[in-house]
Amino acid sequence: MLLIDVPVGIVAGQVIADASRDAITAGNRTEISRARAIAVIFAYLITTPVIVYFFLGWPAWEMNYFWSWVDDVQGTPRLALSSFLLIAMSLVPTLAGFESGRLLVQRDRVSLLRVSYASFFALIFVIVYLTRRITFNIAATYEGYMNGEFTSFWNNPFFIYWLVLTVFFWGSLAGCYAYVRRTAAG
Repeated sequence: MLLIDVPVGIVAGQVIADASRDAITAGNRTEISRARAIAVIFAYLITTPVIVYFFLGWPAWEMNYFWSWVDDVQGTPRLALSSFLLIAMSLVPTLAGFESGRLLVQRDRVSLLRVSYASFFALIFVIVYLTRRITFNIAATYEGYMNGEFTSFWNNPFFIYWLVLTVFFWGSLAGCYAYVRRTAAG
């Protein structure tokens, strides 16, 4: 969902910066560039496909039912433009998270970095809770949602897709963290 895509990207970037803290502390520019590249690759290979998948299947839901224009993008060139913007929504927050994390590590504020990404993680839960009506009611279109023509998240196959992709994303981030830590140490 649009509201959580940005904090999720920031969390991912900061976690990758935390994983590369040894290289950042040592000032190893090659390893820092490698970690930044891993953050970009993570954004494109993991985050972006998840966002685009939800946007292609349930554009009104992905946009939190904020705009009616999403009902008109399917099968048009605007879909490609919208997808490009979604890619930017995964790349920019991930890079911002990585760079803010890198700066905190350079200033010997690793604890603050961890508080930061834990806070963003908590923010994601707060957003989901506050938007639970939007989050847990799936409609094919903005108009359908506004007319109350939605089904419960729990009674729709969408739940399984969401669950699988959520586990995939967070599992991939944990794996990426472990990979960066292992390769930075060895």
